[in-house]
Amino acid sequence: MRKKIYVGIDLGTTYSAVAHFNKNTGSVEILKNGYDKDITPSVIMIENGRVTIGEDAKQAQKEGNPNTAAFYKSMMGEENYTVYIDGEDYTAEQLSGLFLKELKRDIEEANDVEIAGAVITCPAYFEEKQIVATRKAGEAAGFKVLKIINEPTSAIISYGLTGSGSKHVMVYDLGGGTFDVTVAKIVGTNVEVIATNGNHQLGGKDWDSVLQTEVMERFYNEFEVDIQQYPDAYKELQVKCEDLKKKLSNMAQATITISCEGYTGRYEITREFFESNTANFLDETLLLINKCFDEIGNGFGWHSLDEVVLVGGSTRMPQVKDMIVREYGKQPVTRNINVDTIVASGASMQAELCVSNTFTMTKVEQKPGGGMQKITLTVKADDISDITSHSLGILVYDSDEDEIVNKIVIPKNSKYGVFFDEEYFSRNDKIKIYVLQGESTNPFDSTLLYLYEIQGLTKGKDEAVTVGLRYNTDGLVDVQAKLDNITPLKINKINATEDISLVVTRMKEEASQSQLPYSKFAGISDIPKTKRDRFGNPEGSDYDLIPDGSMAGYKILFANLYYDNPNEMLDKNTFINPIRALEKKGFTVDYSKGLPSNLASVINDYCQVWIISNLKPIMTEREIQILANYYNEGHGLYIWGDNDPFYVDANVMIRKLFNTTMEGNYEGDNVIGIQKNGRGVGIIENHLITTGIVNIYEGITIAHINIRGDLKPLTYSSDGNVVTAYCESQERRILVDGGFTRLWCAWDAAGTSRYIVNAAAWLANLERFGYANPNRKKHSLKK
Repeated sequence: MRKKIYVGIDLGTTYSAVAHFNKNTGSVEILKNGYDKDITPSVIMIENGRVTIGEDAKQAQKEGNPNTAAFYKSMMGEENYTVYIDGEDYTAEQLSGLFLKELKRDIEEANDVEIAGAVITCPAYFEEKQIVATRKAGEAAGFKVLKIINEPTSAIISYGLTGSGSKHVMVYDLGGGTFDVTVAKIVGTNVEVIATNGNHQLGGKDWDSVLQTEVMERFYNEFEVDIQQYPDAYKELQVKCEDLKKKLSNMAQATITISCEGYTGRYEITREFFESNTANFLDETLLLINKCFDEIGNGFGWHSLDEVVLVGGSTRMPQVKDMIVREYGKQPVTRNINVDTIVASGASMQAELCVSNTFTMTKVEQKPGGGMQKITLTVKADDISDITSHSLGILVYDSDEDEIVNKIVIPKNSKYGVFFDEEYFSRNDKIKIYVLQGESTNPFDSTLLYLYEIQGLTKGKDEAVTVGLRYNTDGLVDVQAKLDNITPLKINKINATEDISLVVTRMKEEASQSQLPYSKFAGISDIPKTKRDRFGNPEGSDYDLIPDGSMAGYKILFANLYYDNPNEMLDKNTFINPIRALEKKGFTVDYSKGLPSNLASVINDYCQVWIISNLKPIMTEREIQILANYYNEGHGLYIWGDNDPFYVDANVMIRKLFNTTMEGNYEGDNVIGIQKNGRGVGIIENHLITTGIVNIYEGITIAHINIRGDLKPLTYSSDGNVVTAYCESQERRILVDGGFTRLWCAWDAAGTSRYIVNAAAWLANLERFGYANPNRKKHSLKK
């Protein structure tokens, strides 16, 4: 019976390697293939249904066999990419699955083992679809895939673990088809990846392509034959140019011979030509490195690095090392490092952590005072901390900008395994969440991953849904949703197959149906060419801030604290006109003499609370704190006072919130207009609350408000003092009013009805559109 083992697999673009961590010896063993080699060419050949990989497939490719494929790794996850081999089309995922299946068989036979599970590596800059495709390829090959791990992280695990001390290590990983740069902080056995960058379409094949282009041009100039039109010759050229690249790593010049259509060309290429014409690729890796440093911040740069490690076969090109020395000022680490197998070695150690959660290894390292020493290290699974290489966001309607945006939820370089939450509001029984991957807020610059349908909500009821996103330890996306951050909700995951432009167009249409219910005159005070009432205001509800019925389903708590004045027994009928005006707009108004005894449990049922003050304190300390919390969470408050002394409870609230008061007993009883040039008596011009108001009644007797903190004047009384103030700072909204009589016994005076409904609509927008502070975000998912 074969021994069962767990392995790490470096599934490379050009070469692949398999390693096993031997617990008995505390060291990594590279598992050789059937040719007794550490690495296997990632080339596949399919003829008459028979799959051949490795050396034999590469030789067939070199001979121009059209049934071979290479460099397919960089196209993982691309459904539109196929290779036609042996009469069939194969995706990169299918080719990788077939390759891994044969690799598994070869390694098991050559080493007399049975592979029970594997950790497979992929470039750090792979996106979700490429990681998923890598896992599926491994599973299709018959592997129990324990984990997908980033290649540079794997290299750091293999190389970087120390017995003591702290260091910053950068891994420069240039493979055959991908490039990654990763910076990690290593303290003993703790590996904390702190930044990563890369390009999964940049690799040694790009250097090869420069040679291919040069040879094809010379061949065409000599024979007028385009090699690219002849698949057999072109495949042969690809292999020979890869060999030419390797020769130029050791020689100042080398010769390539290529045949096509009976012609044979022989061309000499110099290293000087090669390096000069590929310098742009090297510059791109340098740009990615510097961007990585910028993302770390705090002045991090080359000077902050203790060591630079080269990984990947393409780092053998002398120009790579020269660039590192030029920028870093020191030589990269080369001792005890095999650039071809270091990634597989680290993956094998990760495989052991997956099954045992810990392992002990022996390592030889330099003594602080010189010489070498043998040390024993115990490594635990939670010693390894990896990060995200791509930001993750949700497609939302940003009502401030009137745009569909990618709202970044998880920033790039965040830790794996941690949920990042956003809170949204809905009045539907389910909401749709589109998840995007990418750094830009522009959705067209990002990759649309999945559609998640969150179910279990109550239609017609405003409910807060906390959506949590995380990258799991495979680098794949997990989503959770909770009602009021407590009750888990059912989530249906759907592959987002729609084109992003179609999704954005549809969301814009949906958003337009659930945007602010403002009239077209919103924010315009003096609306010209309208029929006027006797006070000079535009006549008719069409000129209010919102249309009739637009706030259906939103409740106002109208709390009258004036109720115990023996001379002024004010009941609901006293306020029937303002209540009817609010109900016409769709609001439900709950009238309460005093505050409800169960205020704490019912307050969040309301989109706003109106408090009418009295001449003696009515509110308890507990009620004051409940109202203060309600406001600070982003709900609307309207605090009404009147002339001295009818503002006691009003002052209790505004003193707590703004450290200010209202004061005085002033005769008003005037109609005031719009301020001129932003100065003097009147209402401020062109605010949402002052929509359609040319003239307004200031109140019979009034108090003046001392403006402090975030409060701003809304109306200046006829004596030039502030009678009404507002605040919309940090997504909170409040109105403070010293002219209560306008609400009560002067309802028919100028502008009062319009002012009341405009004010309520302005306060309600916090609830209506999911604005709040600090935990609620300025985004709405209404459909």
